[in-house]
Amino acid sequence: MKLTRRAVTAWGGALFVSTAAAWGATSDAGARRVLEAAVDAFFAGWASGDWTAFLDCCDETMTFQFPVGEQRGRHGPPEGKRAVTAWTAAHQAQGNRITESTIDLKLFAADWVVVCDRGSGTIGGAPYTGLHAIFMRAGPTGRLVEFREYFGEIAA
Repeated sequence: MKLTRRAVTAWGGALFVSTAAAWGATSDAGARRVLEAAVDAFFAGWASGDWTAFLDCCDETMTFQFPVGEQRGRHGPPEGKRAVTAWTAAHQAQGNRITESTIDLKLFAADWVVVCDRGSGTIGGAPYTGLHAIFMRAGPTGRLVEFREYFGEIAA
């Protein structure tokens, strides 16, 4: 069999389409509304220090995963909701704020959203600038059932 440029292009296009379908490139409209509201509430919580709206988006059966601090690790239900509640309370008590955020990517796939942003503000009383990758999954209850965050601080 002779491999032509057209054959490679067609195969590559098929791979792209099938990969997109396998990853659920289209999202459920209901899940997308839940995820949009959760993302908005998350960034509003960082900006204001009031996490009530974000916590209202979180299901009692959620899994919470964070890389550092008191809530480090992966916390499944029912500890997940308690861990995210403690995490937000600690940020609120310390006065931590991300007041500027630029979203570089917001990708919806089935019942997930992935948000990558660059944010700056104050953490622990010191200036902070970081890159964040945030994953949220909507559940059948119309609330978040999973939250994962990964980040790296950018040196000044």
